[in-house]
Amino acid sequence: MKPSPERSGAEVVETPEPQCCGRMATREVSQDNPGRKPGEFQILLMDITKRKNLVLGKGLIGSELRILLEERGEEVKVLSREDGQDLKNSENYFSQFEWADRVWFVAWDVGVWKKDTTPAYEAEILDSNLQLCRSVFRTLERAGKPFLFVSSQAAPAPEMLTLGVTKRVGELWTRILGGHVARLWNVYGWEPVGEKSHLIPDLVWKGLQGKVELMSNGEETRQFLYVRDCVEAFIHQFDIGQKHADVVSGEWVSIKEVAQLIGKKLGAEVVLGAEPGKPSLYSPEIPLESWKPRFSLNQGLDEIISLASGENADSRGLSG
Repeated sequence: MKPSPERSGAEVVETPEPQCCGRMATREVSQDNPGRKPGEFQILLMDITKRKNLVLGKGLIGSELRILLEERGEEVKVLSREDGQDLKNSENYFSQFEWADRVWFVAWDVGVWKKDTTPAYEAEILDSNLQLCRSVFRTLERAGKPFLFVSSQAAPAPEMLTLGVTKRVGELWTRILGGHVARLWNVYGWEPVGEKSHLIPDLVWKGLQGKVELMSNGEETRQFLYVRDCVEAFIHQFDIGQKHADVVSGEWVSIKEVAQLIGKKLGAEVVLGAEPGKPSLYSPEIPLESWKPRFSLNQGLDEIISLASGENADSRGLSG
């Protein structure tokens, strides 16, 4: 390497950092600095460029991903339907794709899953996600940017579901373009309870009202993953270059156990249904290498109970 003009005997070396695209630093050569131990560094020249991230989607996972990336000192832009950006016309935001070093394809139209839907509604969701796929993947192809696509355990499931079929299309398109696929199993975190909210926040909210009630007998099992672990796994997968991973907790737990744990934490009654629930759609097969979740189910529940308790107090006019 060429000596640095600032100091004779110094050399420029590449020292990558996780939060940056690259870092150039000047290392003192030990023979020219007798008082410095071999291998010690003195930074004389530094050119740090923050990695630029484009997050597509602003739900539970997209919002947590943005928070984590910003905590790491990276730049983040978000495109979402909530902010009026229609990703089914992604070509309108091509400059944002060009700007990014990494793109995170989280957005999806999951529809309403808590009640039976009509064939016409299912067709609408199918059409919406196929339009989303076509637009986003074509824009990614044109921009030539590395990306990660968030898929679902429904994708490989034998039962043909609207969510699974469209996620499978997304996985195929990702493979064709050389992107990364992160397939998820039952990610949870605090989110406002409504027709699209998930099981654990629903049960926590019920517990805050005094009764945790299940529709099933609770014997069915799931692998629950706290949302912070989920987004940390995304970044790890991108960093190590693993093209496909089933991002899971690795621990099967029954819905009944979850309900009982929430009931115990909140001092709430637990009421089980009589009928068996639906089994898990699929079993994970491709683990994410050299990664384990940091949050146990117990710790994750404590996190969302804390957040939900504050929101419950606000809704009842008890805060402040």
